[in-house]
Amino acid sequence: MTAIRTGTNSERSFNEALARVLRTKNPRWHDHLTAEQHRAMRGSGMPDVIVRNPRGAPVVVETEYLPARTVEQDAIQRLGRILAGSGAAIEQCVALRAPEALREAPQAELDAAVAVAAYEYCLFSSGANDGEHVRWPSTGWITGDVDDLATILESAAISERVVAYSLDVLEQGIGTAAMQLREATADRPDVNARVAEALHQEDGEQTSRMAMAIIANALTFQTMLAGVHGIRTLDELRRSGALPKAPVLREWERILEINYWPIFHVAREVLLPIPDGPAARVLGTLAEVSSELEAHGVTQSHDIYGRTFQRLISDRKFLATFYTLPSSATLLAELAVSLMLVDWNDREEVTGLRACDFACGTGTLITAAYHAMLARYRRTSSDDADIHRTMMEQAIFAADIMPAATHLTTSMLSSAHPTTPFERTQVHLLPYGRQEGEASAEFALGALDLIGKQHGTGLFENTGIERHHGTGGTRGVTEEGKGWNRTFLLEHESMDLVIMNPPFTRPTGHEAMKIGVPVPSFAGLGNDAEEQAAMSGLLKAIRQKIGKPAGHGNAGLASNFLDLAHTKVKPGGVLALVMPLSLLQGDAWTGSRALLRTHYERPTVVGLAASGPDNAKSFSADTGMGEALIIARRRCATGRTAVEDRVTFVALRRRPTSGTDAAALAVAIRSAEQARSSRIVLGDDLWGTRIPGRWNDGKCASVVHPELVETVHDLLTGRLTLPPQSKNSRVIAMTPLRDLGVRGLYHADINGINKESSRPLYSDSGSHSFRGPFDIVALSTDTPTYPALWSHAADRERFLVVPPDREGLVREGSEEQAYDVWQTATRLHFNRDFRINSQSLTACLTPASTLGGRAWPNFLMTDRSHDKVTVLWANTTLGLMLFWWIGTAQQAGRVSVTVSRLPDLHVFDPRSLTKAQNARAQDIFDAFKARPMLPANEAYRDETRQALDRAVLVDLLGLSEALLEPLAVLRTQWCSEPTVHGGKATRPEATIGTGVITGSARTARPLIRAV
Repeated sequence: MTAIRTGTNSERSFNEALARVLRTKNPRWHDHLTAEQHRAMRGSGMPDVIVRNPRGAPVVVETEYLPARTVEQDAIQRLGRILAGSGAAIEQCVALRAPEALREAPQAELDAAVAVAAYEYCLFSSGANDGEHVRWPSTGWITGDVDDLATILESAAISERVVAYSLDVLEQGIGTAAMQLREATADRPDVNARVAEALHQEDGEQTSRMAMAIIANALTFQTMLAGVHGIRTLDELRRSGALPKAPVLREWERILEINYWPIFHVAREVLLPIPDGPAARVLGTLAEVSSELEAHGVTQSHDIYGRTFQRLISDRKFLATFYTLPSSATLLAELAVSLMLVDWNDREEVTGLRACDFACGTGTLITAAYHAMLARYRRTSSDDADIHRTMMEQAIFAADIMPAATHLTTSMLSSAHPTTPFERTQVHLLPYGRQEGEASAEFALGALDLIGKQHGTGLFENTGIERHHGTGGTRGVTEEGKGWNRTFLLEHESMDLVIMNPPFTRPTGHEAMKIGVPVPSFAGLGNDAEEQAAMSGLLKAIRQKIGKPAGHGNAGLASNFLDLAHTKVKPGGVLALVMPLSLLQGDAWTGSRALLRTHYERPTVVGLAASGPDNAKSFSADTGMGEALIIARRRCATGRTAVEDRVTFVALRRRPTSGTDAAALAVAIRSAEQARSSRIVLGDDLWGTRIPGRWNDGKCASVVHPELVETVHDLLTGRLTLPPQSKNSRVIAMTPLRDLGVRGLYHADINGINKESSRPLYSDSGSHSFRGPFDIVALSTDTPTYPALWSHAADRERFLVVPPDREGLVREGSEEQAYDVWQTATRLHFNRDFRINSQSLTACLTPASTLGGRAWPNFLMTDRSHDKVTVLWANTTLGLMLFWWIGTAQQAGRVSVTVSRLPDLHVFDPRSLTKAQNARAQDIFDAFKARPMLPANEAYRDETRQALDRAVLVDLLGLSEALLEPLAVLRTQWCSEPTVHGGKATRPEATIGTGVITGSARTARPLIRAV
């Protein structure tokens, strides 16, 4: 039966319908979301919709039907106004444009129409100064549905300004308390030693700060619990203004009877050794911090402890526990959870999920994943508080080797519903290093032991307590000795989601030499050289039991954690990892890429095409190295033999700076899936590029201009295509270097000693074994017997011919081996670590045959007459691009091409030249060998480089001059790539097609379109 139309719906009717629909999206809005409420604000004015978030700041929504010419001004005028009753100031206001069709919808169907309509909206936030405001996006509108609007309303309730302020308050308070503790116990060294022992750390100032962070966290969590379960406030525990240790411990004991064991047990163990006087001082200081955080309403944002805690980890270098930024964690979690095969409206299915982080650190990633799961359940009109206990007890797994990490992770997970008790958790502290008294395993590797095991052993058997229902009795697992929570089951292929930011350290190579640690991967927590070696051997044995492992010593522990994740994730489950950017191209990561290609579908790789500080390419804080987010779903058994090698690469111009920035980008990335490249925009702001590719196209994760990818792909197949004239491609003879000769030696085979290899290539008759026969020393003559081109000096490398800078002295007893090594000397050398924004050459010739070095390994052409043609090509714009494409980029402005990867480099095939062309090539080389070149990233303004392009492409190869104009555009695009210029001021002043990223970095924002 057709509904009877009763006339148009006023904006008031729409607002009331919108409020009714929004209340179904968050159970805590039932009594805290109003529409068209009179006298809601002090003074005049009636907001359209007000969300009084019970655990955050209020947010206002101003609405109009399209074209909505005044809605933005209405929203701006709400900022700074004071709500009646609570006295809270409005810091965030959404301006929403409703589709005109809703005006004509039948009233009986209005709620249903509102629930499915698409809206346009933006967010206004109060600026740093009175009267100022920030619009997000800077121009244009976000397009999304009610679920997306609910996301922005939840996120906008957290003031990033207040969080930043509170972070400073917390860090300052922790520092003060740590100083108070150490000053008060200077004559009692056992106190700090016992505190450190509780944290499995060595005593030190950083350990004291970590201990104070844990106590502060427990006090803040107690503040969140006060008022339920009979728990008292901190002020109720004071005696004559002071906060004594004894009543605090008694209150924590009462909390432990409810549970929250991982939070309050660790804090209690830290507080117990501190004498009463110093304890009262630090408790007083930290209680003030907790009170201030509660007053600002940021106690729900427990991540502020994570941010501070990460700064305090003394073993961060060796454990590589770099902190995943909250916005990065949200982006990874949203992309991962959106890929899960779940009916979010089915309670049993949701509570039956299993998600895990095997290197949880501060808990940022697993907490982000948990919140993404709860939000989807909440959007189905369900109350996520009802499933919190079950999820904490059965669904959410986390593990780490540091007690403080398990404390903080449980705190962050619990803070989703802090007043909801649970009886146990699946957050486990894992054994690591030498295990005294353990007959079954002398050494432990933390989570990596679980690659071969399905049962784990936690060091804390008291990460939960056992409650006997019906008797009212409760006993701590610690009393039992071997309770159910000490040994836990983690079956292979059982996880619906594995999300991690694993350690990146490598057990071998120059990193170990540089920092003077035998095996950096296992140097954490005070392990000595013997322990490091034993643990390295144990990991090797685990790896050998895997058929085709991802783990590789030169790749580092992150590759072993990929094996762990693959072992535990089930078919149809999702993998979500923060990994080194080198996974996409590095030789040592070949096994990892093969595993992902073979076993996973719908992979998305997100990188950063950014420049600036060292962390501009990182999703974690302080790494100073390139990272990528890897998201994929494990294939179910289908019987298919063919594996599709398809990857969605996303290169972001900047990393997201807020949670809903990240959530919005996740929606945009998923909605942009198509067969060709596309732009990712939020409103009118360009955020990045999506490029479809394959696993060997790793550079796509950090490319701004997709045109470069198209040109490189075509070059690799023997076609020169220069946009915008893509239809007029030219045939050009290309070949990998391997078809023209063989690579030279790895530098350690020239001068290496046994510290770099347990299998020396050469040995003398003495007490030392050598991998290489030479000592490399400074030049002592202009005519050395064994010249070498060993190190970089950019100013002497501006010409195609570069003289040697070192010479080799034959080690005693290595004369025969020295003769063999010298047979590999050539004039042709390639740049191993190419600093594109300071160095000029990808390849060079030496005046005579010369040994290669660490910086300049050589290449032995089968036909030495091909050396000059190859050097000419390698230093053209196209040659630079191909070298950049194959190189691994861990830092912006620099790429590395290892000796083993060098044969894969594609160059022009000199075998295709005629005799006349070979003569012409000799003339071109002679004309250019004395002409200096600018750094490669300045090719767009380097007259010599541009002249070389013309000479090689037009004069030598006979291509049309018409290609020089589009080549100039492509050259400028390449020079504008962040991975090329690295943020240097010498980049092109006008970057082609980059767009501008603007808008508030402090607020949340939802769904975004992709074009």
